[in-house]
Amino acid sequence: MKKFNIRKVLDGLKEVSSSAPSVQVGPQENHLIQETLQSEHFQLCKTVRHGFPYQPSSMAFDPVQKILAIGTQSGALRLFGRPGVECYCQHESGAAVIQLQFLINEGALVSALADDSVHLWNLRQKRPAILHSLKFNRERITFCHLPFQSKWLYIGTERGNIHIVNVESFMLSGYVIMWNKAIELSSKAHPGPVVHISDNPMDEGKLIIGFESGIVVLWDLKSKKADYRYTYDEAIHSVAWHHEGKQFICSHSDGTLTIWNIRGQGKPMQTITPHGKQPKDGKKPEPCKPILKVEYKTTRNGIKSEVC
Repeated sequence: MKKFNIRKVLDGLKEVSSSAPSVQVGPQENHLIQETLQSEHFQLCKTVRHGFPYQPSSMAFDPVQKILAIGTQSGALRLFGRPGVECYCQHESGAAVIQLQFLINEGALVSALADDSVHLWNLRQKRPAILHSLKFNRERITFCHLPFQSKWLYIGTERGNIHIVNVESFMLSGYVIMWNKAIELSSKAHPGPVVHISDNPMDEGKLIIGFESGIVVLWDLKSKKADYRYTYDEAIHSVAWHHEGKQFICSHSDGTLTIWNIRGQGKPMQTITPHGKQPKDGKKPEPCKPILKVEYKTTRNGIKSEVC
């Protein structure tokens, strides 16, 4: 049987291919395919966002509709509902969101920005949008409070004053709580910025106002005067009411918590240093890091607890 030689077959194929005439492609045929897509036809866009918002600066929660709002340093606003429900909004100024307040179960949200502007968002439509805006030009905003089912928004400023805004019209009312009227003779110095405002849980006509210097004022909205004043020698960072409205708690810059009875304006009922050692000789404990936020909670057994 004759042996098959694969090398000769391959050499024969090479000779045939080399002898075939080559087809020259003319320059005109190269221009038959025309590019119609240009750089301006393309644009980058975000299709999805993952994880916690970058640089969060404020949070708020609507306990009825179960919506969580998170504001960021870049002016972004993220809304989270049930699993799979999420929305992204952006303030045009790009200023940091310093505080958020829900109009509970009304599909609306108030945002306060670092550029001293306040905005009312409508969340009832498919794409949330700003309904009203208000800009402060002479005073810097430091704190906002919107009582439950109230049409009045309380805005505290760096000068220590409190302005009241009608949420429906988003116009300033003529009612202003001036810092000198609030503290009167309790201090000769300026009390500093307003760091807290909240209404008594048992009496919406009473406001507690916390000033940075350590002064707290219980203000009567109807009589337009202070009922009581409370003074402590450490700066205040946060204030919270007990649910019965008879006591409140303050967190301070030295790491202490002070508990006050609203009718006892002399000294605090109790002073606690939760993160520091308590000296046995009765001396003042060594200062710790500031407690920036405190909450006054009561368990089902009626036991009071402070969360900081």
